[in-house]
Amino acid sequence: MEQTAQTVHGAERPDAPAKEKKEFDRVLILVFIIMAAYAALFTTLCIMRYANFRASNLDTAIFSQVVWKMSRFQAPVSTIRGMNLYGDHFAPILVLLVPLYWVRGNVPALLTVQTAVLALGALPLYLLARDKVGSRPVAVAVAAAYLTYPALQYLNLFDFHPEALGLTFLLFAFLAIERKKYGWFYACCAGAAFCKEDMVLAVLVLGIVVYFLYDRRAGKIVAIGSFVYFLLAVLVLLPAFSPAGYQYSGRLGQFGQTPSEALKNMVLHPLRTFNILATRQNLRYVFDLLLPVAFLCLFAPVFLLPAIPAFLINMVSDFEPQHTIAFQYTAAIIPFVFIAVVFGLRRLKTWAEGSPRAGKAVGAVAVIMVLCVVGANIYYGPSPLSGGWRTSAYTSDAHVETIREGLSLIPDDASVSAQVFLLAHLAERNRAYRFPDPFSSLVDRSFVLTLDKEGMRITFPYSFRSWVKGEPRPGAPVPGVEYVALDRGTSKLPLPEDGRYYRNVVRRLEAGGEYEPVFDRDGVLILKKRAGP
Repeated sequence: MEQTAQTVHGAERPDAPAKEKKEFDRVLILVFIIMAAYAALFTTLCIMRYANFRASNLDTAIFSQVVWKMSRFQAPVSTIRGMNLYGDHFAPILVLLVPLYWVRGNVPALLTVQTAVLALGALPLYLLARDKVGSRPVAVAVAAAYLTYPALQYLNLFDFHPEALGLTFLLFAFLAIERKKYGWFYACCAGAAFCKEDMVLAVLVLGIVVYFLYDRRAGKIVAIGSFVYFLLAVLVLLPAFSPAGYQYSGRLGQFGQTPSEALKNMVLHPLRTFNILATRQNLRYVFDLLLPVAFLCLFAPVFLLPAIPAFLINMVSDFEPQHTIAFQYTAAIIPFVFIAVVFGLRRLKTWAEGSPRAGKAVGAVAVIMVLCVVGANIYYGPSPLSGGWRTSAYTSDAHVETIREGLSLIPDDASVSAQVFLLAHLAERNRAYRFPDPFSSLVDRSFVLTLDKEGMRITFPYSFRSWVKGEPRPGAPVPGVEYVALDRGTSKLPLPEDGRYYRNVVRRLEAGGEYEPVFDRDGVLILKKRAGP
C-alpha cells in the first residue's frame, strides 16, 4: 500500500519503545474519570432542562417522535415537521437508536446517549495527543480542553441532533487512520456520513487529506465513496422522500436561489462575497471557535481542511443561528479544531527540539490553552463555570408543577397540538403538532403574509401542503386534534413573542366552540375537543 512521507505537516509517527507499548497507560484512568464527570454533569443538565420545560427542545421532539414511530415499525414521518424526516435530513444513524424505544426509551434516553457519545470523543484525542506529542500530561490537557470547549457544551445542551454523534465518529476515524486501522477508519467514516448528509462533506475532505498525507488507497476509497453518497443523498434520496427537494439550499439566498448559482456568484463577485463574509458577527464566530484553544490549531492548518465545508456554509448562510457557536452547526468543525490543536502542539515541540527545556515549553503552551478554554467558558460558555450561569434555567418551580399537572390530563395516545416548550413531552405519539399548526386558518393573515415560502413551510408544516400558492385552500380539512396544550407564560414561537397573534389564535380557538377547557391555571391552558353529537 503506497504511503507518502511520514514527516509531511507534522504527521510523523515517533516509534515508542516496545516496552512502553505493552504497558497499561494508567493515565487513561484519569481520562475516563474526566469523561465520566463530564457525562454525569451534562446528562443531568440536559435532562433537567427538558424535565423542567426550560428549553424549546423542538428538534428533540421531532427526532423523538420519528424514532418512536420507527420502533413501532411505522414510517419515519414527523407530523411536527410535516414530512418524512428522511426528506428533511438524511440521517440513517437514527435506526440504531430504535432499540432504546423498545426498552421504554424516551427523550432522556436520547439526551443521555448524545452526551455519552460526545464525552467519548475525549478518548481518541487523548490517544492521538499522547502518540504525537509524547506527553501524557499534555494529552490529558487536550482531552480536558475538548470537554471544556464552549462550542461542544452548547452543542450538547441544545437539543438532540444526530450530527452530534458524527463528531465522535470523525475523531475515531482520524485516530484509526493514524494507527493504520483501515477497517475501523472506513467504519467510522461511514458512521459519520450516516449521521447527516452535510457531515459527508467533512468525510470527503478528510479522505482527500488522508490521500495526500497517509494512505492513497484509503483516502481514495473514502473521498470517492463519500462524494457518491453525498450526490445520492442530496439529488436522489432526499427528493424521493420530499418532493419539494432539499429544504435548506434557500439559506444561501444572499448569493443565489440554488447551490450552484450561489457558488458561481461567490467566485465571480469576490468583493461582494468578502463584504458578506467580513461582518462583526462572523468575526465573533471565528473568535469564539479559536480563542478557547489559544489559536493553536492555526499551527497545523492542513488538519482544519475537513472543517472548511461546514465553516463556509455557516459563514455565508442567511440563517442567523449558523453564525454562532450556540447551536448544532459546529458539529463538523469541532473535531478538526482539536485534531489541528494536537498537530499544532506537535509542531511547536518540533521547533523546540534541541532546547534543554523543550518539554516544559510545550507543557507551558498546553497550560495556556487550558487557561484560555476555562476563561472562554467563564466568559461565554453555558456550563456552571460561566459568569452567566443561572440555576433557575434548570430547576423546577410552582409553575413547572402546574404544567406537569395539566399535561397529565392528556392521554398517551391522543393527538395534540402543543406550544414549543411543551412539545417534547408529548412527541411520542402518532400525531403531534407545534401550535399554532394545524390551526393556520385562525392565524391573522397579516402575519402569514410576512413569511416567505420556507417560513410558511416551517411554521405551518401540515397546513402548507394543502395551500395553493401560499394561500389556504377553502374548506381544507384540519386533522382531528383531540387536545391543545398551551402555556401563556413561555415562548410563543413560531409566532412573534409580543403575543398579539398568539392571543388572537387562542381566542378564536376557544370561541369556535369545538374545544372546551379541562385545565386553566397559572397561564397553563389544556383544551379538549368536545364530543360529537
